[in-house]
Amino acid sequence: NLSGKPPKILVYVGSDYMKTKFEQIDSILKECIDPDNYVIYPLLEKQILKVPWLDNSLLLVIATEEPISEDNHKQFLTFLAKGGKILGLSTSFTFGSIKVKSKNELNKTIHELVVFKADNTEVKLNLLTSGSVFEEDVQEDIKKARPLSRLNNPDKDIVIIHL
Repeated sequence: NLSGKPPKILVYVGSDYMKTKFEQIDSILKECIDPDNYVIYPLLEKQILKVPWLDNSLLLVIATEEPISEDNHKQFLTFLAKGGKILGLSTSFTFGSIKVKSKNELNKTIHELVVFKADNTEVKLNLLTSGSVFEEDVQEDIKKARPLSRLNNPDKDIVIIHL
């Protein structure tokens, strides 16, 4: 980083900013990163199209189940095109052939999550699911996403992917 400032991680929690939701995500992120090397800020709805965050942010965390407006979706894709990274947490934000499907039978139920590690081993843990899973639109000819985890259920629903 040539500016001498720590890289920014932005957290978007939807059009109706909720401080408690941001603080929960901020707390979890700080357990995963060195808070001395990164700064975490909320990205408010009114800032997405106006504030120059695209060029000075490393990661955007999108943590909202509400639909993303077309203008905001385009701005998030621009961020990706400029080399930014996006971490989606229970979000409807997708692109390409990957879509989010809602399965009511999975909503707010405990399921075993299978996480695939780099050495081809698996880690399993139980978690409360949102009911949202990934599916690929087979009609589009786009490079496939790499599943990082799935539910241990009959459908083996994919819940974390790497694009």
